[in-house]
Amino acid sequence: MKRTALVTGASRGIGKAIALELGKNGINVIVNYVKNKAEAVKVVSELKQAGSNATMIQADLGSVEDVLRLSEEAWNAFGKIDYLINNAGVAITKHILDVTLDDFEWLNSINFRGIFLISQLIARKMVENQVEGSIYTLTSINGIQPGVGKSVYGATKGALETLMKGIALDLAPHNIRVNTLVVGAIETDMNAVVFQDPELQKRVESGIPVGRIGKPQEVAKMVAAILLNDSYMTGSAITIDGGWLLKHGYANPSKYIKKN
Repeated sequence: MKRTALVTGASRGIGKAIALELGKNGINVIVNYVKNKAEAVKVVSELKQAGSNATMIQADLGSVEDVLRLSEEAWNAFGKIDYLINNAGVAITKHILDVTLDDFEWLNSINFRGIFLISQLIARKMVENQVEGSIYTLTSINGIQPGVGKSVYGATKGALETLMKGIALDLAPHNIRVNTLVVGAIETDMNAVVFQDPELQKRVESGIPVGRIGKPQEVAKMVAAILLNDSYMTGSAITIDGGWLLKHGYANPSKYIKKN
């Protein structure tokens, strides 16, 4: 029976690249998306053209009801899930004095609560059905080395690092591997402000030892390679950042000036 992967936030960026790469490796793919149905349709179409069985499910990880529905529909789509790829996430860049409670709740509901819940629900089904699979969660270098204006965003990603290591311990007896991917600066919509500004991009890339921003496909190829060969790896954090964490990034803090 073919293996099946649920990839959250798979209508664009890194999630899309991962979905397509897994499809190339003969894996059934469930494409989760939030708003961009047209792009999700394109991803599913590409997967099918490549010979992969694929479907899509709309769900917002910030909604508990949506996550509950996603877990049921995704599992039933192909009768099981072997791989859960927690890719979906949101980010803001704000001075800590400008972060609102709404900002905090939004980041936490998607980046932490939503990922906790979908991981728990899918893991429960894996255990009940004796599926020995893998859960991979994309975190961020900001969860390890906080960036300027990234305090709350980084905290949600740092929390995921601890959470997934605990989940790895709990699920190890069931041979369900749980690992994280610590991702650096990648050319996605989330980082559009960087690569659309040549001067800013130059400054960012000066802080990356390999000298450039990464591509979604580079992350995707790493995910597929590890996922298909992870029989003895769990509780690990794989860093894909072009050497960013070896240095200190590009931005320095400055005095707070209240915005009008």
